[in-house]
Amino acid sequence: MKQKFLKDLGIDIDGATEDLLQQFDLNGFLDQISDNRLKEEDKKIDELQGKSKDNN
Repeated sequence: MKQKFLKDLGIDIDGATEDLLQQFDLNGFLDQISDNRLKEEDKKIDELQGKSKDNN
């Protein structure tokens, strides 16, 4: 995707640059971190709601 975007902008990339872009997909990495945090948050909320139900 990034390679196509760069090429559309008229930026020529060589094979090494293309390989680096494929190996290090920062957006995908950040999306995964965000997904993990949301899952952890949901789990913690469920735990806290479970404790409050037990106390009632």
